[in-house]
Amino acid sequence: MANRLARDVRSLADVRESLQAQVTANRAGVEVMLCGLVDAFNPHLGSHGRRVAKLVDMLAVRFKVSYFAHQALRHAAMFHDIGMLGMPRTTLFLPWSELSETDRSLIPSHPEIGASHLRALPWFEPSATAVAAHHEHWDGSGFPRRLAGEDIPIGARILAVCDSYDEMLNKPADAPEQFTEEQVLEHLRNHRGHKFDPRVVDLFLGIVAEASPREEEQKLPEGELPLSLSELQAGHCLSRDLMNVSGLVLLTKGTVLAEANVLRLRALRGMNAVVEPVYVHEN
Repeated sequence: MANRLARDVRSLADVRESLQAQVTANRAGVEVMLCGLVDAFNPHLGSHGRRVAKLVDMLAVRFKVSYFAHQALRHAAMFHDIGMLGMPRTTLFLPWSELSETDRSLIPSHPEIGASHLRALPWFEPSATAVAAHHEHWDGSGFPRRLAGEDIPIGARILAVCDSYDEMLNKPADAPEQFTEEQVLEHLRNHRGHKFDPRVVDLFLGIVAEASPREEEQKLPEGELPLSLSELQAGHCLSRDLMNVSGLVLLTKGTVLAEANVLRLRALRGMNAVVEPVYVHEN
């Protein structure tokens, strides 16, 4: 009897583990599918979302948010403009004064439209909350609900700064106006306490300052190459530890990549989970 009970317990544990693995795989598949939809509609928006996710990762660490809050914020960053799907591409970059009345009503609604799309899946509910409020302003002048100060969810306040920074810095080549990084940073400083949460701006500016490479740090050691994940090949030897965006070591310095390593890393790239570039020894 005891042996049978033990077998049943093990069987239930195996079923639970299998279901958890299936749910994890399904969630990852949905993320890849949503990224693909945004990319198909507008590759610029897809790239923008992934870059914003990387910026959000750095701020989430500074705010010491929980693992689940961090993941929710990452998803919000990746899909914060999903409510734009279906709008003409040219509309996205026109000055407000040149938009039609229809476009002027559609663009301010994209946070709530995007949030409603994400809420179709229960695990995206925390992400949807940040998406719905990412255009609210600290002083209450934003949209769609004119929330102000601490009434704006912290995830939305973090997302707003990262979104504005990347959107201004990485305009498409055919956009009416381009900005230098210093102009973008000055925009954040000027709107600190007005459009943006002052604490978020201060932490973000600190991160940017720390990330700015010093001249001596730009020179790579002889024989070292920085590669993107798509450039990695079996046989490459890591010259530095390979990290994920949470700061954990995935592969240690000196690892010679096998084909399985390369395939796995390329799969992780689709989930925006690995810090690039990857540094390898020159063959």
